[in-house]
Amino acid sequence: MCRERLLPRLLSLLVAVMVLPDVLAQSVDQWTAWGDASMARGEYYGASRFYAGALELEPGRMALQWKQAEACRQSHQYDKAAELYATVHRKDMGRTHPDALRWLGEMQLSMGDYREAERTWNKVLQKEKDKRSVVALRAVNALEGIKLARSFKERPDTLVLEHLPGPVNTYDSEFGGRLGPDSALYFTSLRGAINDDEEVIDTAAYRTVILSSSNQGAGWSDPRTWEVSGIPGHSANAAWTAGGQRMLFTFCADGGVCRIHSAPSAGPERTATPLAGLGEEPSTQPCVVRWKDKEILFFVSDRNGGPGGSDIWWAELRDGAAVDVRPLGGNVNTSGNERTPWFDATTGTLWFSSDFHPGLGGYDIFRSTWTGSTFGPPVNAGTPINSPANDLYPAVYPDRGEGWITSNRKGSFAAKGETCCNDLYRWRTNAAPVAAIVPEPIPSDTSTVMRRTVDLVRFQDRFPLKLYFHNDEPEPRSWATRTDQAYGTTYQAYMALLPTYLREQTDTTAIGAFFRNEVTVGHTRSLELAEALRDELEHGASLTLEVRGHASPLARNAYNTNLSMRRIASLENFLRTWNSGVLAPYLDGTATNGARLGLRILPFGEDRSAAGVSDDLGDLKHSVYSVEAARERRIEVVAVEWASAGEQGPRSIQKAGELRQGSERTFTFHVENTGTTPLRLLASKADCGCTTASLPDAPIPPGGLADVEVIFNGRAPEGPLRRTVVIDTDGTPATIELVIEGTVVP
Repeated sequence: MCRERLLPRLLSLLVAVMVLPDVLAQSVDQWTAWGDASMARGEYYGASRFYAGALELEPGRMALQWKQAEACRQSHQYDKAAELYATVHRKDMGRTHPDALRWLGEMQLSMGDYREAERTWNKVLQKEKDKRSVVALRAVNALEGIKLARSFKERPDTLVLEHLPGPVNTYDSEFGGRLGPDSALYFTSLRGAINDDEEVIDTAAYRTVILSSSNQGAGWSDPRTWEVSGIPGHSANAAWTAGGQRMLFTFCADGGVCRIHSAPSAGPERTATPLAGLGEEPSTQPCVVRWKDKEILFFVSDRNGGPGGSDIWWAELRDGAAVDVRPLGGNVNTSGNERTPWFDATTGTLWFSSDFHPGLGGYDIFRSTWTGSTFGPPVNAGTPINSPANDLYPAVYPDRGEGWITSNRKGSFAAKGETCCNDLYRWRTNAAPVAAIVPEPIPSDTSTVMRRTVDLVRFQDRFPLKLYFHNDEPEPRSWATRTDQAYGTTYQAYMALLPTYLREQTDTTAIGAFFRNEVTVGHTRSLELAEALRDELEHGASLTLEVRGHASPLARNAYNTNLSMRRIASLENFLRTWNSGVLAPYLDGTATNGARLGLRILPFGEDRSAAGVSDDLGDLKHSVYSVEAARERRIEVVAVEWASAGEQGPRSIQKAGELRQGSERTFTFHVENTGTTPLRLLASKADCGCTTASLPDAPIPPGGLADVEVIFNGRAPEGPLRRTVVIDTDGTPATIELVIEGTVVP
């Protein structure tokens, strides 16, 4: 059963027992029984108080220390939990409580004690024999999260985070802030009955309710309860259908399953009914968007079908029912817990929280961009959105320059410990769109998550762009030179094999770093490249990408050449299908503005493989799963050329960006013979003595390529530069123009 578990509830009636004059007269067993009963009801803070009473009578009992640690962890008393887990691990050394060391690491992360957390997680990884286990993968992610946390400290925050005052935030718990169709702030609060002295008088009356408040300039209005007929339980997590006529929300009956319900947003009769199509299984935290001419529901469930824990699912809403219900594919869901989805349909960006992906502490907020076929690698939203504590419920409004989160970070209103309770926070920026300036992870130039202009000229500095593949993929055991698969699909399949790669390693550090820093970075940069290409093509530029193939030496060179061509074809398929096919007309030559996009293919196989890479089929650990072999299975985008028609023949343009005055630069142009007879390059003439060209001696065979090096010696005044070299040939075309464009700087 999936309980909402929105916040630990304190039973004041039971706590009152603890302050009676004769509390110390209670037995250890009685205190423990009260604690166990509270844990069973999800009242973790109360349980921690009862176990504390038992430990006062018998301080050294390890079983009680473990119970107390668990209660403190689940009530967000991180420092107390860490101390107790450390004590248990020191006594037990993993025999009875093997998870003590792992939870110690989690608590140290949640406190922001990264030095100790790093030591602990390294111990966890060292002790874990199965390097593909959930604990081992979590340890790898935790260590990566520590690196992220340190990198964020070195960068200035570009967002302003505001902790909402009362009467919105209280000493209870507020979470899930979203703007409604009426522009009011809707959120959920866990509140009980209060007497004249502001004391909870009946903890049993605690209910999560949906409230709304309006910003009146001088402050926020007193929250009003959103009433729903026939709801004798907890309601939370407001969302609205695309037209705003109906509200979707989570309803948790006392002692029952939490399920998404639907009710009219306005009017006197607000009778709620379970959302059809989701079945009897748990469902919570809805988010509804209009996307690609469909109404899409994102929600959270721990039902069967996901990789583990709570996962994000999605479905289409049709005639008031959910259809085609399935877990989110791609890189989002993990063996841990993913929660609180929010989707920005204008940019194709999913925001969510996870306690498993590399983060700063407990739950962190991430974003993942739709690639045209799946969701890409999650990017940590950075500080100040994330903290060492729990950060959840992102709600992003780029047109308003703001977003909302829920957090129990230090500074939240708390009456039971400084990180006990959730509050609402709003982040703002004066720039738009907001998400484009959220800090990026290491390396800082690897991710683009919002629609923005990517300068193709500057993007060339990142060449070669390397894209990696699993052994003999795509289309294994084939001599074909084409494939129907797109690079995004092959990337997802490759990433799904990471546990297998980890299992084959004696030390997982190198292969883990390869997947994080090379495979994932390459995929993310391919999305940036597509964005940069679109911007240039939409402005009428015709472009040619030069792509080179590599392969590991497990097969003959002829086979590897064809394999490289299949991999290059997968890149073409990716560009053709990216962002609903916006680049396809340019690839097909049918764009209305006449611009074209082409690929110039430079395939080669084993003859260019790095020396020393194993080609032993009997030693797959080294010939397939080693970093050295994996690094060879790639294609590279090595250059981009702008093309246009010159006065007499074709013109290839290389845009160089900044050229340092007095510094020599060499530019390699690949001249292609598109004719049916050999083509000889006879002579070259430059429009300036500062530029020379080196021509090949041999003729270019039909369909072949020749390298022409154009050298600029740097002798030019400051400012814009355009230098042209005209090459005479003995065939068609009669002349070819090679152009360098840039800006000379001192």
